[in-house]
Order: sequence, then structure tokens, then C-alpha cells
Amino acid sequence: MAVRAWGIAAVYLVVTALAAIVPRHSGNVFSRYMTAESIVERGTLAVEDSPLLDRSGSPDLVKFRGHLYSDKPPVLSAMAAVVYAPLAWCGVRFAGPPTDFVLANWVLVVALVAIPSALGLVAFRRLLARVEIPGWQADVVTALAGFGSLWFTYGVTFNNHSVAAGLLTGAFAAACASLGAGREPGQAGEPERGRAGAAAWVGLLAGTAAVIDLPAGAATLAALALWFAAVRGPVGAGRMLLGAAPALAVHVVLQSFVTGSPLPAEVYPGAFDYAGSYWVMHPPPRVPRGAFLIEMLLGPQGWLTVTPLVLYGLVGLALAAARRRDPFHAAALVVGGITLTLLVYYAWGVRRTDIAGSSFGTRHLLTVTPLVFFFAAVALARLRGFYSWLLFGLLAIVSVVYAFEGMRDPWSRVEERRARGDAPALEFLQRFVVYPRSSYER
Repeated sequence: MAVRAWGIAAVYLVVTALAAIVPRHSGNVFSRYMTAESIVERGTLAVEDSPLLDRSGSPDLVKFRGHLYSDKPPVLSAMAAVVYAPLAWCGVRFAGPPTDFVLANWVLVVALVAIPSALGLVAFRRLLARVEIPGWQADVVTALAGFGSLWFTYGVTFNNHSVAAGLLTGAFAAACASLGAGREPGQAGEPERGRAGAAAWVGLLAGTAAVIDLPAGAATLAALALWFAAVRGPVGAGRMLLGAAPALAVHVVLQSFVTGSPLPAEVYPGAFDYAGSYWVMHPPPRVPRGAFLIEMLLGPQGWLTVTPLVLYGLVGLALAAARRRDPFHAAALVVGGITLTLLVYYAWGVRRTDIAGSSFGTRHLLTVTPLVFFFAAVALARLRGFYSWLLFGLLAIVSVVYAFEGMRDPWSRVEERRARGDAPALEFLQRFVVYPRSSYER
């Protein structure tokens, strides 16, 4: 099993690394790159002096105390600065010749996106060992998690959601092993002496994800803490949260340099309203929040539209949650709670209903997608038979096509691709969109 897990991850890493040679970037990427470049070359998180600013066209900027900053949580940008620093010291700079930017971008994407995603696939395959399905089926589901979802689409570009997905998949797998969800793949249980270390490891992974992708990571960190509290008591939950403390502390320090508090820029609406801000010149579209939720799920680039295998995962999630004696009952409640929290937050909690900008698919739900995807294997174990596999296969084909089409241009929406007429596969698949309305106005 371990050899196959690493083999699938290696194939994923090679494919994404080769595809990432051609830079795929946007204002979202540039805002993080400007922060990394500013940390290394000017010793500040402020980006107004970055030579990348004028060419970036990034709308993802805020102003605090007269300085421009990326509106993104700063931890991932600081990690990028650690990787970028040796390149800059060797003379390879973002603002140098075009070949320098290509090389720096490739190194950062591989080091901080492709490798964590590949390691997440290893954790995903190890997690599937707890499900009573044949090994070859587990291999197929693992490959589809990597190549049949937005995890592949964004594995070739610098973004926070892919990184957080890898971290949270590892955290969830470790939590299932520690708390006894599903069958034990190798031994009957976890030794008592390993519990404290396992809880801290779960906390470290989930806490790091929480400061990289705040909504999904924070929701998962809280849900896992509740799960540990229910099974291990307050001490178990405390050990898990103690493991998360270092990552949270780093976030507090770095975020305070930007906003003056541990709170992200999103909670300071006035910071987006400076003169010349994109957000001042482009008011948000007026879309009923309920309609936006439907669009986010079933619209032209909805979560279930571009990754329909998630539907199979939701079936497995419902089956496990409905039976109290199911070995994955608690895990299903945890993942279901996280998913519902994110759907409510992105439908009703964000300031604007044009989230995701010009990106492909509902990337804000990418982080939780592998956790839901896991329950596709649970569904396969419960719904045995030809028609079950036929439906799974059809949904898998559509998911893979969307994932590969998205990978070609992750920062271009489905609607934009259709308007350009350069994606016949998308044109065909979009004929079957359940909710064809799009509120996209940029």
C-alpha cells in the first residue's frame, strides 16, 4: 500500500511540476509574490515599493497606515519568502529578466504547492486503507482525488487552497487513525503513549492550514478539536490545540504587522476603499444570497459542476452520518459540519458575492474537497454493484475533463473560456449545467 501511495503521489508531482514550467499567474498570485519579494529585498510586508506592483494589476491590495499590503493572510507569503530568499541571493529575482521570473515561479509552485499536494495524496491513500474496499479501488479513488478535482487544476499555480488541502488531508487522516475511525489497517489500535504526539501532530497540520486558508482551516481545526474532546476529553483536545499554537502564533505576529491586530484584512472593509482601489471602482454585484449559494454549487463553474464526483462523496457522507454504528459516523459528522459551515460562510458571510474573481471553479471549496472525496470510497464500500460503478465512472470522466481543462488556465473562469471559444470540451460539458445562471460581472 505504501509503495502504491508514493507512486501515485510521484506521478502527480511530476505531472504538475512539468505543467508548472509555464507560469500561470494572476493578481491573486502577484499579491503574494510581492509580499515575499518585499520581505526578502526590503524587509517589510508593505508592497508599494515592489517593482512587480505596476505590472501585476492586482486588485488584492489593502491600505493600512498609509502603506499597501496584500489582503491575503501573510503566513504563506512568508513561507514563499523563505524559498525565494536563496534565489534572490543568487541573483534570480522576480523583477529580473523574464527567465528569472519563470524560474522563481516554478521553484515556488513546486516547493510550496505541488509537493504539499503530493504529500496530501499519500495521506489520502493511507486514509483509504481504513475503508473496506480492495486496494486497486483505493488506488483509483486516490488518483481521481489528485487528477479529477481542482487539486490538480491549482497544483500548477501558486495558491493557498492547494497547500491547505494537503495539510488538512494529512490532519484528517492522522485524526482518523488516532481516534479509531474505520478499520485498523495494520494493528488493532494506537498505543497509549502515542496519543499525545498524534494529537499534537493533528493540531500542527490543521493549525498551519488554518493560517493559510482561514475559513476552511479554522473550521476544520475547530471541528477536529471537538472530535478529540468527544473521544479523548478536554485533555485530548488541549493537546491538539497545543500542537496548533506555533502556527497560530506566527500568524498573530505577521498579521499584526499588516492590520495592527491578529484579525485578517477582510474584517476591515475600509482598508479596501482607498483611492484607486479596484473595489472602489467595481461595486459588488447585487445577487440574492440564496441564489448565489445555488450558483456556487450548481452554476457554470459550481463546485458540483466541475467536480461531480463530489456528489458521490456526499452520498457516502450521508450514508455514514445516518448510521450511528457506522465506523465513519463521527468522521462524517465532522466533515459534514465543516462543509456546511463553509457553504454558509461563503454564501452569507463574505462581503461580496463575486468571490473567486477570474479563477476556474469554486476554488474556495478546494480545501475541503479531499475530505468529501474520501467518502466516495465509503460509498463504494456500501453501494456495491455494476450500476454503482457505472455512475462513479461517468462522474469520474467529467471530473477529470474539468480538472485538466482548468489546469490549462486556472485563472480564467469557465464563462471566459466559453466566450473565447478555445475549449470545446468545456463547451460540451457546459450544456449539462443544472443552474446556468452566472452573476459574474467583471
